[in-house]
Amino acid sequence: MNMNVQKQLWFSHVYRTYQSSLLSWFKHKLQHHHQSEDLSQEVFYRALKSQYAYESIKEPQAWLMGIAKHVIIDHWRHQHVERLYLDALTHIPEEYYPSAEHEVCIRETLYQVQLMLEKLPQRAAHVFLLSQLEGLTYYAISEKLDISEATVKRDMKLAFLACLSLYNEEN
Repeated sequence: MNMNVQKQLWFSHVYRTYQSSLLSWFKHKLQHHHQSEDLSQEVFYRALKSQYAYESIKEPQAWLMGIAKHVIIDHWRHQHVERLYLDALTHIPEEYYPSAEHEVCIRETLYQVQLMLEKLPQRAAHVFLLSQLEGLTYYAISEKLDISEATVKRDMKLAFLACLSLYNEEN
């Protein structure tokens, strides 16, 4: 039998066997039926698009739960960014609210920037935020964090390269 057909049969079996338990796990964690369904499908989508060697997976349920934990963490991060964004909107006049299309772009961009910042070393992310959000100069950042200006420049370079890679992934 063709290896690809075997993989499809294996994946179908895993889906039928574990889909309901995965859905129950998400319902327990989230208490939202529609989100639970979406996230359980996201697990199988990620599993399917991963470069897994199905023959080497001895415990499919454990493998799926590992993916599920990453999916729920991503979901909670996304919700956190969403709450921060909605809170920020309450502080501006309604006439300056972005259109629905812009709002979707803003939310997704904020989420992507958050993911990028989480991948940076903590100090580099802090330096980047001080520069970009508080408008501090490199000298002011070096004074505030008691580090050299050269270190601030290195951290900013690291952060800008991470931003650039984020931009390159999009295009």
